[in-house]
Amino acid sequence: MREDFYMPWCRSFMERLVLVAACVIMPALAMAQRYPFHNLNVDDGLVQSQAISLAQDKVGNLWIGTLGGLSRFDGKNFTNYTVQNGLKNNAVWSVGIDSQNNIWTGGQNCISKFNGKTFTSFKVPELQGRSFGNSQEIAIIRDTVWWRARGSVFYVSGGEVKNFVTPGPPGRVSAMLVEKTGLWVAVDSGVYHYANRVWDTVKFNIPLGQQRPAIRSFIRDRAGTVWASSDLGLYRIERGRFTPLRIVGDSVISAARISSMTQDRSGALWIACSKGVIKLADNTIVGYSKHNGLSDNAFFDVVTDREGNVWMASDGQGIFRFSGTQFTVLDESMGLPSGQVTAIASNNKDSLFLGTYDAGLYVFTGGKVSLVDIPVRPAPSITTLCYSSRGKLWIGTRDHGLWTYQNGIFRQYAAPERSTFPSNSINSLYEDTTHQMWIGFVNGALMFGNDNFNVVLSRNLPVLSFLSIGHDSMLLATEAGLMLYYAGIVSDFTTKTILDSANIQCLVLKGRELWAGSSDKGVIVYDMSTGKTSVINRSQGMRSDFIYNITEDGEGNIWAGTGFGLHKIRLREDGSVKVAFYGKGQGVAGMESNMNAVLKLKDNSIWFGTTNGALHYQPQNAVVSTGPVAIVLQSVKLAGETTMDRRWFDSLDTWYGIPYNLRLPYKFNNISFTFQAVALTGAQQLMYRYMIDGLETPWSAWSPVNSVSYSAFPPGKYIFRVQCRGNDEQDNKELAYSFEVVAPFQKTYWFRLATLFACILAGILFQYIVNSRNQRRLKLLEKLREEELNKIRLRTAEDFHDEIGNKLTRINVLTSVLKSKIALTPDTERILGQIEENTHQLYGGTRDILWSLKPSNDNLFELLQRISDFGGELFQDADVNFNFTGIDEKWRKFRLPMDMGRNLIMIFKEALNNSLKYSKAANVTIAASIKNRNVLHLVLRDDGVGFDASIRGKGNGITNMHTRAGRLNGRLYIDSRKGKGTIISLTFKVPITK
Repeated sequence: MREDFYMPWCRSFMERLVLVAACVIMPALAMAQRYPFHNLNVDDGLVQSQAISLAQDKVGNLWIGTLGGLSRFDGKNFTNYTVQNGLKNNAVWSVGIDSQNNIWTGGQNCISKFNGKTFTSFKVPELQGRSFGNSQEIAIIRDTVWWRARGSVFYVSGGEVKNFVTPGPPGRVSAMLVEKTGLWVAVDSGVYHYANRVWDTVKFNIPLGQQRPAIRSFIRDRAGTVWASSDLGLYRIERGRFTPLRIVGDSVISAARISSMTQDRSGALWIACSKGVIKLADNTIVGYSKHNGLSDNAFFDVVTDREGNVWMASDGQGIFRFSGTQFTVLDESMGLPSGQVTAIASNNKDSLFLGTYDAGLYVFTGGKVSLVDIPVRPAPSITTLCYSSRGKLWIGTRDHGLWTYQNGIFRQYAAPERSTFPSNSINSLYEDTTHQMWIGFVNGALMFGNDNFNVVLSRNLPVLSFLSIGHDSMLLATEAGLMLYYAGIVSDFTTKTILDSANIQCLVLKGRELWAGSSDKGVIVYDMSTGKTSVINRSQGMRSDFIYNITEDGEGNIWAGTGFGLHKIRLREDGSVKVAFYGKGQGVAGMESNMNAVLKLKDNSIWFGTTNGALHYQPQNAVVSTGPVAIVLQSVKLAGETTMDRRWFDSLDTWYGIPYNLRLPYKFNNISFTFQAVALTGAQQLMYRYMIDGLETPWSAWSPVNSVSYSAFPPGKYIFRVQCRGNDEQDNKELAYSFEVVAPFQKTYWFRLATLFACILAGILFQYIVNSRNQRRLKLLEKLREEELNKIRLRTAEDFHDEIGNKLTRINVLTSVLKSKIALTPDTERILGQIEENTHQLYGGTRDILWSLKPSNDNLFELLQRISDFGGELFQDADVNFNFTGIDEKWRKFRLPMDMGRNLIMIFKEALNNSLKYSKAANVTIAASIKNRNVLHLVLRDDGVGFDASIRGKGNGITNMHTRAGRLNGRLYIDSRKGKGTIISLTFKVPITK
């Protein structure tokens, strides 16, 4: 301990210190019992005993600033940081945590940031030469770090520490409260509030003749009230003013220096003082000091963690934790001469009798422990107690027989005076419903009734416990198993279950369920109606299978005192078991219970006798339930490897060095994980289970083991999952860590895919070569066929022209000769005219057929030129102006099959003939164009009389035009209105022949 720090502080305030305990209101019984404050100091790993400041990080670790360095507590172990690890100075006056989980510490001349790997210090030149004190604060709001040090307020911005100007004299700020909406500061005896860039003064309601207080700290509680602690007591804002706290008209916190405040989950204020700690709840003040389990030292800081524990930083005794008062203890520090409480009984009024192993019998009444002096020396070892319904205390001893105590008078029953007594060492006492007393010896059993001791069991067997299971039936727990006393006869109680082979030590009946505590198999539950048995042991969450005592509480839970802590057990309706463990983290001072040393009182509280005092469980009091805040992965290691190749991961976690995005070669597939849940209360009783996503394995059983190794991971992607639970099973936390074992190249998916692709590609290539050869052969055959077909078409055209053309010419000549040789009548002239006309038309059609048969006329250019020539000839002798536009020499590349060319010509021959015959047009035009994707667009327009396009004539011309357009896979549109002319549009896709 650094006395150079402590002694000036003490001298400056001890003169004005009024003992807080003198003004504290608390029940007498509470005054007599020791509260379960859990102390951690240098013996547990804390870097130094003078703890100054406290803060909890995002993961749940508690950070402690001391005069000898910085400590981190994860619920099980301390990790310490000093100047050797990068701290600028070992005196850490203040601690704060930002949203990135960086740790900020205030030192003598600087503020530092710790990211888990390195300390970065920010100097404050303005502090040089100014007086130094222990009063510092760090507050972080919206990631802006505020620091009060040496009477000034600073903030960190852009990597620099900047001064925040406050009202009043410089360097005199004694407290600050930083909020999202503003800033509170205390300067000398004034309080100022900064909001919306404006400072306001907060006034005090000061009693007449009293000086203004010097504020030491601020806090805003969950109800929104701002509290201020001072050298003159505690104040709160009322109607815009600070008013001193008064209870029943008196100031109950007056001269004790207050250095820090916090609010617990119940809403109570905890106040760190210059001597102990004060709790303010519901207008009741409770003082905690050495007298009731804490310390008389000065306390500098108090915080409430996320689990609900209240932590206190003391000057010289490390840190203390308070987790609730469900458990209080009577032990040697409270006046009980012996900590080994082996038996408990009560008169159900005002007295609790405690039998000890080595100091005799005591009574706890009126908040005091007093000796009940058994008239034998040395004081006997008490083994069992039973307070009978007739107001008599029965006392079983080791080697000193049986005693009764009533109205201050002792009476002894012992061998050999009592011939029925098998010995003078007694194990158990039990009163049944008929007020008979059953006595279990180390070598037999008796029953006391009608003022007589009657032999129940004469066999040389220790009888450890009794239990009435009916009006005339009694179970005896012996070292040879359970026995049943019925109608004066003792026989073996056989169930044909595990109960028959277990070493039963204690019994309790819950309905028709027999709960038996054993020394080797945990708790056995036997349903006497169905004969079914279940076992509750370490595999279900028990920390010990050695059961010393067992009882039922007022809510139907079974409590078992074991060789390691207390356990609360409940069987759910679905048959599953819930086990809650209570150990040192919950205030259980004596972790080992004693045989049958358990007593349930009428108020449903329970007393347990342990090797370290009498433990009192009060269910109505709140207690922090053990549960993890988070789970951290502490290490990922490879079998036989000390380090990992940097190429296998992207980056490392700053705090524990865990690799992110781990991708392991297939040869490195034996992996071990170490993990830990951060729980500041009872980390020892946390239970874990784990599994691997990617492997067909279920969750492991719940156990306290926090490491696991896996071997021979096959290649693949995996997620390692860990779950943790405390006493509250509904608040399980889970950790997930992803990693991958990379397959060898020849076994990878990509290699297999590439191999498959190569095979497919080879097959495609082979097929392509075969198909190419076939296509070339087919093209050659096609070309030969085309050449042969062209020859046939050419010969056909020549033969057709020679045969048909000559015949038609001869018919025309003969018709003309006939007209000149005969006398023409109107009928003969009409008939001969028709012959000439049909012959002429047939000749014209023959010319078209002959033209289309020539292969050289298959291209689009020649086809359109043919239509243009036909139109020119058709309108040559008519008073019609015909024009064909858009034909391009480039269109020779478009070669059309003969039938397409034929249909195209016939569509426009029909259209042009109709224009000549019916339209009475003066102008007829055809426009040709090639659109996208080789679509030919032909538009015929005339300015004739038009017609109703919805009414078709008797002829088939238009129908034939639509039919031929369909053969071209094209679209034909006809738009005509009377007096508006006619538009005929044809579109179809033409092929390209290279």
